[in-house]
Amino acid sequence: MPSISAGADMGRYIIRSNTPEQLNAFIDSVRTDSSVELVDTIGPAGQPHTAVFTMPADKAALLEQRFRDSNQLSIEPDRPLSLFGA
Repeated sequence: MPSISAGADMGRYIIRSNTPEQLNAFIDSVRTDSSVELVDTIGPAGQPHTAVFTMPADKAALLEQRFRDSNQLSIEPDRPLSLFGA
């Protein structure tokens, strides 16, 4: 059961990878997709382990299913951090 609710609304999502090569390959594969915008990467220069994207919830739900099947990348909604999980 998907944890990302499908819908047309735009949202921010975190995509993580165990290897920088996998994440870089994914980033390259979505560069021409106008519905997906790379916001930031986290990790050493040229070797990110995490990327933040803006995309429609429908697209994120599809990626979640694809990633679950491949077990190489993971996606989750980008939620604000709080000190005590309020």
